[in-house]
Amino acid sequence: PISNLDRLAEKIAEGRYELRSHNKGRDEIGQLARNFNRMADRLVEQMEMKTLEAKQKEDFTAAFAHELKTPLTSIIGYADMLNSMKLSEEERSDAYFYIFSQGKRLESLSHKLLELVSMDKEALVLHPVDTKDLEENIRTTMRPVWKQKHIRGKVSMDQGIIFGDRELLLSLFYNLLDNAAKALDKEDAFIFMKGSSLAEGYEVKVVDNGRGIPRDEIGRITEAFYMVDKSRSRKEGGAGIGMALCQKIVSAHGAELKIHSRPKEGTVMRVIFSAAPLAEDACGLEK
Repeated sequence: PISNLDRLAEKIAEGRYELRSHNKGRDEIGQLARNFNRMADRLVEQMEMKTLEAKQKEDFTAAFAHELKTPLTSIIGYADMLNSMKLSEEERSDAYFYIFSQGKRLESLSHKLLELVSMDKEALVLHPVDTKDLEENIRTTMRPVWKQKHIRGKVSMDQGIIFGDRELLLSLFYNLLDNAAKALDKEDAFIFMKGSSLAEGYEVKVVDNGRGIPRDEIGRITEAFYMVDKSRSRKEGGAGIGMALCQKIVSAHGAELKIHSRPKEGTVMRVIFSAAPLAEDACGLEK
């Protein structure tokens, strides 16, 4: 029996991780075999975990490139206005401010996305974020994007507080709006973002009248690199990262993402945030 275990250990060391001892004896050798199997199982679990962590790092490195798109579109839009249109001094000042603020947001976001890789190991520090601040930032950033694509867009958020990370929340909402815009192919295309205070927390809803998502694919759109329409997504510059990143941010905030969609009618994305946590120390909320 000991020789059998020795040969088994040698085979596992060579990479045959599925092998296990079949010794079911009740003596010391049988106990050793059972412990050996548990050790092998644990080894495989650790290897799979390390492989998953490596894959997550690759996915979110790619997600960073995806994240550059919306802010850069806004920056380019305002820069083009400065270059091609006669603006008042106040309009020029506003354009310079938004270009600067979006540049700073990208700088901050680069650090935040890298932090996402290690988010599973460290608790996210939550801050009270004013929804009106989010509304103004999103409206200003999306205005030139929607104008360029001839989309009727509206952002309306009730006064409230979301406990979370401001930059990651903006990233979440920009991705939801970006995905909604990619789904539109009608002349009367619209996107509506609505924030509502609830008794149990705060809900943000993004509604579009785009192509919709087939029911059997709704459960998969938050998988990294999964695309409902691969040819169209690649044509529009998508890489199937946006919704995976959204789900990661939603989970990190202890929120819930609900998706309702009908093909050829449109999609409703709902993010439901819980109310303020009761114990600050337990959730990492900074005082």
